[in-house]
Amino acid sequence: MSGQNIIFVDGESSSQIEELARYIGGLKEESNVDSFVSGLGGSAEAVLKASLGGVLAKAPEDKLEAVYNQLFAVVAGAEDASRSAALGAATKAIVDDLSANSESGVGALRVLNNLYNLLAVVGAEGKARSDVFEGMVSVAARAQLLGTLVPLVSRLPSMLGEWGVAAEDKARILLALRTALDAAALSNEAYEAEVVFLEVVGAEHERSAEVASSAIVRFANLLAICDIDALASLASVQELNKRGALGDAGAVLNALLSSDFGQWAQFAADKAGALKALGVDAERAADKVRLLTVASVAAENLGQDVPFGVIAKAIGIDEDDVELWIIDVIRAGLIQGKMNQVARTVLPTRSTYRTFGADQWELLAERLSQWKKSLEELQPVVNNAKLIAQQQAMQMAGQSRVTIKE
Repeated sequence: MSGQNIIFVDGESSSQIEELARYIGGLKEESNVDSFVSGLGGSAEAVLKASLGGVLAKAPEDKLEAVYNQLFAVVAGAEDASRSAALGAATKAIVDDLSANSESGVGALRVLNNLYNLLAVVGAEGKARSDVFEGMVSVAARAQLLGTLVPLVSRLPSMLGEWGVAAEDKARILLALRTALDAAALSNEAYEAEVVFLEVVGAEHERSAEVASSAIVRFANLLAICDIDALASLASVQELNKRGALGDAGAVLNALLSSDFGQWAQFAADKAGALKALGVDAERAADKVRLLTVASVAAENLGQDVPFGVIAKAIGIDEDDVELWIIDVIRAGLIQGKMNQVARTVLPTRSTYRTFGADQWELLAERLSQWKKSLEELQPVVNNAKLIAQQQAMQMAGQSRVTIKE
């Protein structure tokens, strides 16, 4: 959504209204277009009403964007004592009608994108822009074009803040988006929408516990998402878990945060019924914990060679399969490092902690202390090397000044 695609319509307001009225009359197949135009009385509000009911929404795709740009210009230019409120009501009417009746998903999305940008330019209330976004979600879902909106999901916290809508409106928008993403089999993005919900709506909404529980289950099942701290560190999730509002999902979250693979396997065995009821895929969740456990082993051994056998034991697999798991962990962005296939070791140079608490700060302080000690021990060597280099430079300079007389 950017201002690049706004099309401004030239001409006097009265001529714009008449031109648009004639076009609408043609779409409605009025027997006497002149009479139809005259009956609208040159009123922007009357033209808007005449355009609804699927009339303008069914315009040919190659005309759709242009005629709606003209309608926007007419509505935005109308004089009204309560212009902002009138513009918001007009926007809602246009969005609802276009979303329900447009036969071209791509064309309708272009129209709504233009409208969103125009509203930002004319300073309309944020609620009007949120209505347009909801319309875009509806159109994209119906036309199976939700992939075009995926880049906006990560921007929603700032967009919702700009719109200034109430918590209930934020919840409705995000829940509708989640439903649409789920229907389109975009589970990773649906998880992201849930995280946004928990971030901006908070713990007090009646659906917050359900959304948090769903996000926890998704995290366990989706191998492409490995940053558990992004979910667990949210104040709303911590509050809900503290209250016990998450039930078995809270226990899953706690296990994912702190368990190695062996501990998770025991937890999964003890809670098999509860995990199945929640919808946790036992095999996928086990693989997720294997990835996290490898990252934990790497974090504890940064800068040190870790034998494949250590990793195999930690995640309960054959040593011959370790290389593939290391590749998966690196691909997931959890660690960086180098494998030595001959020595059958991996040298981790960076690793992502599941959560960064007191134990991790203590370990970091210990490593910093070790690095400081190493640097202090290296300083005399560096100083001595600099001294030798200076002496050699002085000797060479002295030799260059010597002249040989015959």
